[in-house]
Amino acid sequence: MLWTVLLLVLAITTPTQSQLVTDRSCGNDMSRLWLDIVFVVDNSKNMNMYRVFDTISSLFSPYVQIGTGYDDPRSTRVGFITYNWNATDVADFYKLQSYSDLSNQIQQLSTTPLSRRDESYIDTGLAAAIRMVNATQGLRDNYKKVVVFFTSQYNYYNTYPEDQAKLLKSWGATLITVNTGGDDNTQENLHDKIASKGMAFMMADGNTTLELQRALLATNCFCRPDWYQYHYPLKSTDIFSNYGVCVYRPAVAMNRISAQNYCHSMTDTSYLGSDPTHAFYNGLTSFNGSWWWDQPNGMPMWPLSPYSGAAPQRAGCVADMKYSDGTYSWTPISCTNLFRFLCESVACDTDNYCEF
Repeated sequence: MLWTVLLLVLAITTPTQSQLVTDRSCGNDMSRLWLDIVFVVDNSKNMNMYRVFDTISSLFSPYVQIGTGYDDPRSTRVGFITYNWNATDVADFYKLQSYSDLSNQIQQLSTTPLSRRDESYIDTGLAAAIRMVNATQGLRDNYKKVVVFFTSQYNYYNTYPEDQAKLLKSWGATLITVNTGGDDNTQENLHDKIASKGMAFMMADGNTTLELQRALLATNCFCRPDWYQYHYPLKSTDIFSNYGVCVYRPAVAMNRISAQNYCHSMTDTSYLGSDPTHAFYNGLTSFNGSWWWDQPNGMPMWPLSPYSGAAPQRAGCVADMKYSDGTYSWTPISCTNLFRFLCESVACDTDNYCEF
């Protein structure tokens, strides 16, 4: 039933070609990431370390807020784990509290010799990542957790890595893998058993930094609990197809003003949206003889595009009506009618911090 509702909500917001230009994209400001990131680096004797720490360093600019305690809550905590036959917590989420701390830690790791052991057990690295992420439960729960693996081998000693990866994913963590070698079997295992969908990369591709930045920005674009994220194409499960728009479908019918007030009260960035499944209020508002789309409190309304379709012929309230022939139409109605409605909101991303 939940998936039915989700598909319905997404289906009703599928844009026309003319509307695509106004759909909000996810934020892309790397200096305002707000994530908790664990870098897990294989440092066994045979590990290919080429450009590993250069890549990590290039993800962050001096303007990023590392650690906590900033006036702007959009900050990122960074942890480091190394592993070979066992794992070492180099830095937990509380150690690095500035960009300088982060740079110094990366520099120190980049000059540390590899282990003399040639064993590389990825399950030990995963176990350490699980402990580090688990230790943060109850703190910064609205911040997404990301685990980034750098390795050129896939071996395990005691625990099935895919089971550990599933546990982290069940907590909402995103798992990213970077294969620093060229072994196809290693890449297949990392892709199939460890990485989240679309998050298995290879250093040999030559654009790892951009791929990781894109992955982090996509992870840092999400919706509050009980809201659904708009994506296109409709049936895509690719996180990179998400838009910076969230939708919520209340289980009540209201008149136009009550529906608008309800949506505005949900978040600072929510407003009355549109749902043409049967007969639903949409966000069209008549003002001074022109039609406008509803926006959050304090933000200017958007004018109705002349390419969006024929505007209603008389002022008042508007509903999306489904007719017996299966077509939909914007139909003027009395503002006192009780209809279902859909709320929309800006997604939680680098431009919009969400507390929940």
